[in-house]
Amino acid sequence: MKRISFKKTLLVLGVLCLLVLLAHLTLFSCNRGGAGCTASSARGASAGDIALKNSTPGASSPAGSSPTRGGSPTPGASTTPNPSASAGVSPTPISTSTPGPPAIPGGSNLLISRNVPAYASSEQYPASQANDASYDTAWRSSGPAWLAYDLSRVSAAHRSKVLLVWYNDDTGTYDHTLIGEEAYNMPQDYTIQVNPGAGGGNPPSGGWVTLVTVTGNHYHSRQHLIDMTGDNWVRINVTAIDGSVQNYDVAINMDVFDVSGGVNDDWIFFGDSITAGAMDHTTVGGVASFAQLINASASGYYPIDESGGIGYLTSSDGAAHITTWLPLFLGKYVGLSYGTNDALGCVDPNTFYQNYLTMVQAVLAAGKIPVIPHIPWGRDSNLQNCIPGLNAKIDALYQAFPQIIRGPDLWAFFQAHQSLISSDNIHPTDTGFGAYRQQWANAMLQAVYGV
Repeated sequence: MKRISFKKTLLVLGVLCLLVLLAHLTLFSCNRGGAGCTASSARGASAGDIALKNSTPGASSPAGSSPTRGGSPTPGASTTPNPSASAGVSPTPISTSTPGPPAIPGGSNLLISRNVPAYASSEQYPASQANDASYDTAWRSSGPAWLAYDLSRVSAAHRSKVLLVWYNDDTGTYDHTLIGEEAYNMPQDYTIQVNPGAGGGNPPSGGWVTLVTVTGNHYHSRQHLIDMTGDNWVRINVTAIDGSVQNYDVAINMDVFDVSGGVNDDWIFFGDSITAGAMDHTTVGGVASFAQLINASASGYYPIDESGGIGYLTSSDGAAHITTWLPLFLGKYVGLSYGTNDALGCVDPNTFYQNYLTMVQAVLAAGKIPVIPHIPWGRDSNLQNCIPGLNAKIDALYQAFPQIIRGPDLWAFFQAHQSLISSDNIHPTDTGFGAYRQQWANAMLQAVYGV
């Protein structure tokens, strides 16, 4: 065997050490982002992997969605910069997450009447209180009167097909005639009229065209779809009032929305006295309206919403009247919040299920989406004994109809916050009503708006 000299062995070992040293220097340079290193040489990642990690994840806008108001981002899209990023330093990779649900198909309906010039034929409280930023104020007339808005400064593209919605929160019940309660300053007979006259001054004295005529109204809020193409003015002209002693005036807030892309973001909440107390528009327990709560967290949206709550009603009443109510509601999302009064009478859960089945099928047949919460916890013994069986039937509805949007779990919430139930052991306190409303907003921000 041929022997290798000691000198040659040292030479070979030296070359090998030099090669190892060079390799380590190259790897160190690549891991520090040194020049000459490609994306694939750093930690074995491909160029596509690097691009994904350094991009901010966000939900894409749904097809056909309208631009958000004021340039606000579509809910679900991230706009917050990575706080660790600075000049010359690559940002720390942001981990991707599962995207939330898609935002409202078709986008928001732009509120176009906020703070536009408002005029009335009589005023106890100013016409401007009908369309300011607070639903705690309202225009109030002296007897029958009209309320007009000058929309001439609104882009013509946003005031062709519009939805006019008025609310009379003085009357706390959606249909007071069902339970024999009184109304307060509510429009009974009225018309919705438009006018092409020039804006920027007083309302035209003539030339009004009637698009909608309503007689015998006994609902505390209504919405009307009208075509304002070529018109600058819109007004409600009330000729008869549904009221009570010292309350035969008109007291309303009135909003006008651009619905040229469809009535996409429109809600009504049917239910009992708890719904009636929580889901109108005035501030309760320090909590603003449902629409204002949504807008505060998803600035590109300002939903249209009505309260359909009526005291004393059960699920059987909802089933009996749902086909009367639905044609009046032109929107998409229908809250169904019955069960407290059923539980007070310990109604058979199977009967309760059939009543809800009637309502759900009616809502779906009308092309709308049912939204159903769990019945709220209460201190009353019948509520504690009987609600769990009824909530189990609501769970069965969720399984049978995947189209249902799950509302807030009001049983779990109030069971965990029992101080928010009043001394009658059934209804929330004022703070509890506000919390009830906030729970609805929180649940829908996640389930519908993708926030």
